Amino acid sequence: MDTSLYLYPLPPLEEPPDLSRVRQVLRETGLLGEELEPGRHRVGEGFFRWITFAGCSPHLRLEPREAGDWRFTHLRFHLQRRPGLRIALQRGRPRCPRCSAPVPQWQERLPQWRLDATVSHLCEQCGHRGPVAELDWRQYGMAARLSVELCRVWPGEAVPADALLANLEEATARPWAYAWAESR
Repeated sequence: MDTSLYLYPLPPLEEPPDLSRVRQVLRETGLLGEELEPGRHRVGEGFFRWITFAGCSPHLRLEPREAGDWRFTHLRFHLQRRPGLRIALQRGRPRCPRCSAPVPQWQERLPQWRLDATVSHLCEQCGHRGPVAELDWRQYGMAARLSVELCRVWPGEAVPADALLANLEEATARPWAYAWAESR
């Protein structure tokens, strides 16, 4: 399964910021490249300035091999009315956002959560109730109404620069977070 690095505004379920402002920031930073089709873009010349990679030689393909090939690192925008949960299945393990207790039997609920992350969850340890979109996946899961997906980035392999998140926050008046999860 392919994974991606997602950038998204907090809180995850509030009305998302204006997508045009987000695009403008990414264009100005050089992260956003040429549009390939609506919602999909090449990464721009600033990609390696704003995304830091762990290890000495990450394997990235930045160009398609042929028409219709999306198995390369590129950028996508997602804007949706009701977000579904995305996780890095091999690493994601949810915890209560208040007490950090592990969420029991989460795998059985995952199919529903993937469709609608607004579903409520009750922590058996502390009694906190909130939407599954706010569970703590320790950056290996996310749900948001607006997200920027950097496709084909492996979990833990890359992180956005703090300055990139700060630029997005300044432009949208909302804090931004990141997570690794399955590609859409």
